[in-house]
Amino acid sequence: MRALPRPTSRALGSLVLGATVAGAAWGTGQDDLLWPAVFFIALPLVALLSSLVTRPSFRVERSVSPVVTPVGDTARVRLRFTATRPGFGVDATAWDDPGPLLGAPHLIRLDARHQGATTHAAYPIQPRRRGRHPLARLTVRTGDVLGFWTFSRTAGLATEVVVTPRVHPLPHAGLGVIGETGETPLPRSAQIGPDDATVRDYHPGDDVRRIDWRTTARTGELMVRREEAAWDPAAWLLLDSRAGVHAPAGDTRPTFEWLVDAAASVGERLLEESYALGLVDAAGDVHEAGSDPAVAAARWLEPLVDVDVTGVEDLRAATEALHRRGDGVLVALLGRLDASSVDLLAGLPASRCARIALVIAPAEAHRNEFDHHRAALERHDWDVRTTTPDGDLAAAWLPDRAGAGARR
Repeated sequence: MRALPRPTSRALGSLVLGATVAGAAWGTGQDDLLWPAVFFIALPLVALLSSLVTRPSFRVERSVSPVVTPVGDTARVRLRFTATRPGFGVDATAWDDPGPLLGAPHLIRLDARHQGATTHAAYPIQPRRRGRHPLARLTVRTGDVLGFWTFSRTAGLATEVVVTPRVHPLPHAGLGVIGETGETPLPRSAQIGPDDATVRDYHPGDDVRRIDWRTTARTGELMVRREEAAWDPAAWLLLDSRAGVHAPAGDTRPTFEWLVDAAASVGERLLEESYALGLVDAAGDVHEAGSDPAVAAARWLEPLVDVDVTGVEDLRAATEALHRRGDGVLVALLGRLDASSVDLLAGLPASRCARIALVIAPAEAHRNEFDHHRAALERHDWDVRTTTPDGDLAAAWLPDRAGAGARR
């Protein structure tokens, strides 16, 4: 934006004083008063012409480290101003305003004494909300030697700060498929390890043909081989993005933001356990992060930066997308458990993989209805866990009751 001059109170005072003296000279016929009047009027105009010649200019560079940061973490904005034209005796300042969602404005005094003079500055920002936030409100202000005029110029410098959801550390949940014998089989990655990793203690009723005699001889205790069911460790998260179940509070929806944080945290936990991970929202949009540790974590958080509520009224599109994707661990993050959601989730094909519904509990007035829907979903082998928008996600991630959530 072009720098436009603005008169200071000193310039306005000089012009008013000159006009007043000129009026007095005209009213009283005192011609000698015209010279002071001309001086007071001409002085700001001369200062303006002088400042147009001596006003400094700067080249501005800005960087943010890190450029991708979680909600609540601290990043640093670094600025470098290089004078491309000096200003003699001129006061120059910069005002960088990151916006209320990132932090407080920062004032920087600039060195413009000679060409090439450099000013370095840095200040912290602490994002309060996920999303992509542009840093674009940098203003450079300069004045003239006499303090009659100020020039404000907005630098055409936009820097994007990517704010990801907050990731909470979660305990191991023991997810997986349930084998024919009731035990959790090992993934292929574990089956190539030491012999002891593929055996367990003998239990009465185990098939004697599964006894591992070599390990039994070495340990002195009867050991059997664990079931080796073929297992492709895939997991899907269903994010309830229905606008109708997330009440707005100001310019945000607290329950939806809690579910987005939960999706980020649960996804990170499953990636640590070597699951190939995918996300489905209420509209049926699918995002697959894969399982490559080098890129999966970043790919997983990327859609959660921008995800928003949708206008759909039920989870039909989401369940249809899950039906097409095949079997795997399923975690449904729900803002509300209603009859429609229960019918659609219960209608998914039978699975030997864990199915978890993490639901934001309703108000006490709706508790009976919620308990009815919960019991209906649990009858279809879902492990229903409840929480509140201000609840502890790590505690909510643990099972409400032992042994729930797997098909036996």
